[in-house]
Amino acid sequence: MTVLVLDAYASVDLLLETPVRIALEAKLPPQVQRWVPEHCFAEVANAPRRGKVNGYVTTARAATAFNRLSTSPIRRAQIRPLLSDEWTKPSHLTIAGALYVALAERLHATLVTTDVRLARSPGFTVATITA
Repeated sequence: MTVLVLDAYASVDLLLETPVRIALEAKLPPQVQRWVPEHCFAEVANAPRRGKVNGYVTTARAATAFNRLSTSPIRRAQIRPLLSDEWTKPSHLTIAGALYVALAERLHATLVTTDVRLARSPGFTVATITA
């Protein structure tokens, strides 16, 4: 089974079924174990909420995204153990981005992201899947 770490950008694209989702899902292996650092849930939940408040996501679509997020078989990792790894990452990465990279490194996993800046960032050695 392939181990993947999803970042918030990829998670939002998958949950909100954006046009990027089809391209991203086409690149994902069939049997996967999905992981996220714990803070990802807050980052991802903010997207449909913000979209609903700003009027570009319907109430029904936001509710579906929240339901999918709360019932998705995603494994979560606590971030405190990752913090020491995060400090060793290049300074151009955000703390959130460095935590996804640190988790992928710890799990020997592939990082799934639709964040172009993160995917192109130099200085880390994990494999990535992008849309």
